[in-house]
Amino acid sequence: MASLMLGIDFSKTDMQIGIWNEERTCADVYRFPDYMGGEIIPTMVIANAEGKLLVAKEALDYGMKMQKHGITSLYGNLTNEKVELGGVESSVNEVFAYYLQEILSTIRKRYGSASIARIGITGERMTEEKKAHLEEIMESIGYSSEKLFFASHADAVLWYEICEGTKGGSMTLDFDSKGMIAYLVNSGNEELEIPYYVETIDYSSLMPGGLSGIIDEEERKNCFTNITELAIARKAISRLYVTGTIVETPGINQILGRFFNTGRRIFTGRSLYCLGACYLAVKEKLSKKAIGDNQIFHNVSLEAYEDAIVHQVPLLKAGTLLTNAGAEIQVILDDTKEMKFQIEDVRTAEAIHCTLHPEEFIYRENKTLRLEIQARFLDYETLVLKVRDVGFGDICPATYRVWEQIVNLG
Repeated sequence: MASLMLGIDFSKTDMQIGIWNEERTCADVYRFPDYMGGEIIPTMVIANAEGKLLVAKEALDYGMKMQKHGITSLYGNLTNEKVELGGVESSVNEVFAYYLQEILSTIRKRYGSASIARIGITGERMTEEKKAHLEEIMESIGYSSEKLFFASHADAVLWYEICEGTKGGSMTLDFDSKGMIAYLVNSGNEELEIPYYVETIDYSSLMPGGLSGIIDEEERKNCFTNITELAIARKAISRLYVTGTIVETPGINQILGRFFNTGRRIFTGRSLYCLGACYLAVKEKLSKKAIGDNQIFHNVSLEAYEDAIVHQVPLLKAGTLLTNAGAEIQVILDDTKEMKFQIEDVRTAEAIHCTLHPEEFIYRENKTLRLEIQARFLDYETLVLKVRDVGFGDICPATYRVWEQIVNLG
C-alpha cells in the first residue's frame, strides 16, 4: 500500500494541502475544485441569520459585515465549548474535525486507499496552544501525535528551497493579521552540510493590525510598497515570495515588478508552505541539513587537555532550538586559571576565541579548583558564559562566587 506525506497550511478562511506521493519525485498542491464550492478547503464556518452554514471567504465576509465572529482554524477560536451552528449545537473542534476527516478520506480514496504516513502542519505564527488544539483534533479523527509535526512558515520555506535545489538567497514576506514578518533564506556552508539557514525579521511594529486593517486600497498599497522596500533594501535576493491577505489586493503584482528586474523571480500565494511541509515530512531521506527558524547558528565548545592533546568539548550545537540553547559542565582546573572557548558560526565556518580569566579565586592546591561552567544564548547573536565556584567537597568548601561574560556575536 502506498503511503503519503501531507503538508497542510492553515489561513484565516481556508487551507491548502500538499501531497508527497512516493511514486513522484516532488510534492503537489492538492485542490478540491468540487468540494465546498471552490478551490478552497474551509477552516472558517459561520451560520447566517437564516441558519445556513457559510464557509471560508463567504463566512469571513459575512462575519465582518455583521460584526459576528465565526469559527477559524488558527485564530484562537479552536475550543471544546459548544456553539450553535444552523440550529445544531456542536463544539468548534467537532465542526473542524468533521471537515478534516472528509478531506483526508477523499485524499486516501483518490490515491487508491493509500495510507497517510505523516502530516506536517504550518500556520500563522504557530504557538504551543495552537499545536495542542490541532493535535487534539487530529487525534479525534484517528491520527496519532506520532504522525504529526508542526513547522513555522520559515521552516516550510527553507525546506521548499532545499528540495527545489534553487541557488542564491530568497525572501518571503508574510503579511498576516498581526503585521509582517520577513523570512530571509540564505546559503550556508556546504562543507558543514548546512546549505541553507533562515533569518527572521519582524516588521509588525510598522503596521499594527496588518494590512487588512487598512480599508483604503491606495493606502494599503502604499504601506505595502514602503515596508517591502525597507525589507529588501541592500539584500541579495534571487527570489521573492509574497504571502498572506495582501496578495488579494489588485495591482500588487505591478508593485512587485518595481523591485525586481526580469531576471528575478517573484511568487505570490501560500502553496510553498504546504509543499515545504511535505518536504519536511521526508527530510530524513535527504542528505542535506538546514538551520531554520528559532535555531541557533553557532557551535560552542570548551578547550581541554587530555593526554597532552588539546581537544574541544562540545557545549552547544548549531541547529539547537533557541529555547533549549543552554548547557552546563563542571571542570577541575590543572595549573591554569583561564578557560578558553571556541565559538564557530556554521554559516561562514569562521570561529572566534574567547578566554575567561576569573579574578579573585581563593588559592587552592592544584586540581582542587572545581568550577561549574554554563553557556546559554539570550538571542541568536548574544551568548552568555557564566563560571561558578562549586568547591571540592569537604577539602575545599564552595564559595559559589559567579563570574559572567556576555559575548556579542552580531
